[in-house]
Amino acid sequence: MNLFASCREVRERLTEYEEGTLSRHDRAAVWLHLLICTACEAFYQGLRALPKVARLLLGVEEPPPAEAGQALEGALRKLGGHRH
Repeated sequence: MNLFASCREVRERLTEYEEGTLSRHDRAAVWLHLLICTACEAFYQGLRALPKVARLLLGVEEPPPAEAGQALEGALRKLGGHRH
C-alpha cells in the first residue's frame, strides 16, 4: 500500500488495521489517511461501534469472557486446525 493510500484502499484494510495485523508500513498509511480524511475516520468509527451495537440489539450486556475465545480456538484446533 502506498503511504498516501486512497479511500478505497483504506476502507478495504480497516478490519486488519483494527485487528493489528497490518505491516508497520500499511498501518502507518491507514493511520495517516484517517488523520486527514474525515469520511474514512467516520467510517472507521462506525466499524468500531458495530460489536457494541450488535450486543445491544441482541440483548447481550457484556462481551463473552476471554476464556470463551480460548475454548473456541482449542476446539477448532482439535477439529483440524482451521481458524475462521
